[in-house]
Amino acid sequence: MAGSDSSAAEGADSSGPQILQLKEILRNELIAILDTIRGAKALVLDRDVSAALSAVVDFAVLREHGVAKMYVLDAGGAGEAEVQGVVYVVQTQVRKLRAVAAQVRAQGGREHSVQLVPRRTLLAERVLEEEGVLGSVALGEFRLDAVPLASDVVSLEQPGTFAALYADGDFGGIASVARGLMRIQGLWGVFPRLVGKGDYALALAQTLQRMRGEVGGGGALVASQAFDAAVLIDRAADVTTPLLTQLTYEGLLSETFGISDGAVAAGDGRRVGLSGDVYAAVRDASFEDVGGVLGALSRQLQRSYESRHAATTVQEIRSFVGRLGGLQTEHQALKAHVALAEALLRRTQADDFGALLDVEQTLVAGGALRGAQRAYIERVLALGDPHAHVPGVDASAHDASAPRSLHAALRVLCLCALWRGDAKALDAWRDEVVAAFGHHHAATLRSLERAGLLPRQPPPGGAAVRRALNLVAEGDDVGFAYAGYVPLAVRLLQVLAQDPAVSPASRYALLRPKAPAAGPGGGVRGGWAGWEDVLAQIPGALVDIAQVPADADARRLGAAAPATLVVFLGGCTSAEIAAVRRLSQLHAHRYIVATTEVLNGNALIDPLVQHR
Repeated sequence: MAGSDSSAAEGADSSGPQILQLKEILRNELIAILDTIRGAKALVLDRDVSAALSAVVDFAVLREHGVAKMYVLDAGGAGEAEVQGVVYVVQTQVRKLRAVAAQVRAQGGREHSVQLVPRRTLLAERVLEEEGVLGSVALGEFRLDAVPLASDVVSLEQPGTFAALYADGDFGGIASVARGLMRIQGLWGVFPRLVGKGDYALALAQTLQRMRGEVGGGGALVASQAFDAAVLIDRAADVTTPLLTQLTYEGLLSETFGISDGAVAAGDGRRVGLSGDVYAAVRDASFEDVGGVLGALSRQLQRSYESRHAATTVQEIRSFVGRLGGLQTEHQALKAHVALAEALLRRTQADDFGALLDVEQTLVAGGALRGAQRAYIERVLALGDPHAHVPGVDASAHDASAPRSLHAALRVLCLCALWRGDAKALDAWRDEVVAAFGHHHAATLRSLERAGLLPRQPPPGGAAVRRALNLVAEGDDVGFAYAGYVPLAVRLLQVLAQDPAVSPASRYALLRPKAPAAGPGGGVRGGWAGWEDVLAQIPGALVDIAQVPADADARRLGAAAPATLVVFLGGCTSAEIAAVRRLSQLHAHRYIVATTEVLNGNALIDPLVQHR
């Protein structure tokens, strides 16, 4: 994706919901919590919420409201601060609550406020009561459940949802996601329609309806004029995409170094922040286009510096001096991203990287693995290092070397199981995983199988879905993020928009006179009609629920709404977001992503890995 396109996509907000408004709301809620304690205070953060909080508010604002020091819960240290009170913002996990209780007992004479994320629970109250501190703290909740990461991306702050649902049978995340979506509906009105794919997508739709009924009390429904629908996509409907190697700039950063707290830790120990105009211009670009985008930015910066020679009047000189700080910041950002791009280039030019892509593309295209490809898989398993860096899971600095981790081996193994189903080879490779990484990973393999990532036989209908939806399409405008493979979520959005690019017009013959309109257009036009036979081959239920009366006014509002909310239950990748952004441009329609987390294949798998 061209850099200018990426920037334009993020800035094109005038015609739809102002998603960054969520940041202001969360900031004000946090400030109200801080202001309950007078004087200087310490803020102690759960490490797992610190990144989301940093996306909402900076330290300068916190300092204005009395925060003298910030600490990470695991590190302790708040007891040494000279403050009148301590505010804890933590998730409702027993281990973390006990750590809070230990610190509260050690800090007598202070005010303590414990804010639970995303909500206050009876379990949390019971743990604090058992620890003897419930009466000593002001207990509340901080609903960090819809955090804007960009003007078109919202994090629902539920990492590990896929494993929780499909391996652990823990359905609590569905209610938490629904509360985040209820916040969005509270701001912009009820989604006129809920459509989706997957069993837990259906459960989420039903939970949303129940919550809406509890809040609305049966009163009149206000249909959103900002969103035409919410498209709910259960990650289990497409586990292939996150297992593949992402080929956008941001995607490759995630695959090679890992992204944490909005930054990457490069091999030399530097942390490079992923924000600003330079990053917005390059993040969604296919990696083969990154050099051209950075080169264009460099030339533009050089012209801006040279403009000082044309400044002859005092006003012109003052104008240049006023821009100088911004130019220097942009120069440093450009230098940092050029260095990262060079590191990624070395990685992508390595023989093993090309071999990995060759295996992946052969599998998703339905081809048979050749001898050299099988040898590559066996080499990945044989050379595996149980202590290797895992990008996307391990946030430590690491160079751009070939992946040797268990996660890298498991991703290839899962793709083979999903698309080829060579039982004899798969059994041998399973044994090699256990031999290379330890016998306790027999439990890991069982967890992967239970979650549907490592089936004994490929899911039926996979080849038919690939052909019908044209998932492997060289030269397709939305296939750039995975070297010609189009994420299933993008194809589903094209189906809902009745996009002629996804299928011959004959698919919609039964819908005439509601055939696809000529020219670009997006959103939810005709639902799933005409595609039931293909979608039945994809795991999970079909969802299509009208939330407002299907009268003329509601239909008009839905058709005119400038945006569609695309909800990923179980996480999505940076490359999927880039592909959705490209579709926004092609359809001249805003698709706004709401996801339980932004992940790569390693992060998808990690909760299923048996750690000693």
